[in-house]
Amino acid sequence: MKSSTIRLIVVFAALVAIGIITTQIYWVRKAYDVEKRTFDYKVNVSLRNVAEQLLRLNNNPMPVFNVVEQVSPGLYTVMVNDQINERNLEILLTRELEQYNVLTDFEYAYYDCMKNHLQYGKYVDLPGNNEKARKPYEFPPIKKTNYYFAVYFPHMQSYLSTQMNFWIISSLVLLVVISYLAYVIFVILKQKRLSEVQKDFVNNMTHEFKTPLSTIQLAAEVLTKPEIVDKPQRLMNYATLIINESKLLTSQVERVLQMSATDKGYITLRKQLVDVHEILEQCTESFRPTVESKGGSITLQLQAQHYTLNADPLHLKNAINNLLDNAIKYCDCAPEILIETQDNRQYLTIRITDNGIGIDKKYQKDIFNKFFRVPTGNIHDVKGFGLGLNYVKLICRSHEGDVDISSGAGKGSVFTIILPI
Repeated sequence: MKSSTIRLIVVFAALVAIGIITTQIYWVRKAYDVEKRTFDYKVNVSLRNVAEQLLRLNNNPMPVFNVVEQVSPGLYTVMVNDQINERNLEILLTRELEQYNVLTDFEYAYYDCMKNHLQYGKYVDLPGNNEKARKPYEFPPIKKTNYYFAVYFPHMQSYLSTQMNFWIISSLVLLVVISYLAYVIFVILKQKRLSEVQKDFVNNMTHEFKTPLSTIQLAAEVLTKPEIVDKPQRLMNYATLIINESKLLTSQVERVLQMSATDKGYITLRKQLVDVHEILEQCTESFRPTVESKGGSITLQLQAQHYTLNADPLHLKNAINNLLDNAIKYCDCAPEILIETQDNRQYLTIRITDNGIGIDKKYQKDIFNKFFRVPTGNIHDVKGFGLGLNYVKLICRSHEGDVDISSGAGKGSVFTIILPI
């Protein structure tokens, strides 16, 4: 799939998700407004009925104006033209609100204009309400010239929310769908990146195999000439060249096959007690001629007191060799390599420091990934498949340890291996 097509898919999916979320928010707000207006209507009708019944009990006529007023969200006042009996008020409020299915707790207070005093009534817990009782509401002083009672609904917001169960469930379903859509896009992008990495790996592998194969083919053509028999030294040189290039091809194929066998993230280890210092000395001696031929040096500072581990000697040696090989390959001057060991009660630390070209910060989180190589354009001046550091990471993790890097572009690199003692 082309990059432009994937970008269009991502942009289209993002626009669709934004449109769906915006539409859902709009309708949820609309539904909430409808529920709130319905609540206000039911409360107004209920409170007006209470006022009518209180006035009828006292043989007073009902005023022609609207006696119910909403002072603030959840707070209502009701004008009456006579003294209010608290017991009758509570009974009537409870009955009318239950009749109109306004099943949420309320508090009430009543005002006596003769005494100029607002008397708190009671917190009434209606059936069907799940909220816990709270401390009494402090009714604000309201300037009225007549008797009135006030009703406050402390849990109005949560009550309205419970009336919107359908919208809440639909919003959650929508959130799950959008999350799934985001996950699908993430998988597409991940697969695209994996495809690009594998493509780079195939191209790189083709380049690495082409050079030794061309050399072997050229040497074989020379050996087919009859006159080569009369030149034994030249014959030996070409035969040696074929052997060396064949070994190089074999090692490259084995490395690819080895990493192919470890796709599940683990390696079968054959552990035994090993002397890590001895392994480091062997690795150093193997690379010393190469380092010195380039005018550099490789130094050992083995300071650990406990350096015997239960480990696989072959894999551990290969991991060290990979790091030393990289320290030499990725150095544009005389390589200077320092190998140090330290220990504490639990861990042995192996630190390999070089003066190579270093690794930019933005690539350091990816260098241990399989097939990853720091981008260098179309230049293949350093051979490799992007498998070495992934192998080192895998070996360290298989030994219940880890490997870390500290580096910077043009500042060399420090690889630190930590293994349990």
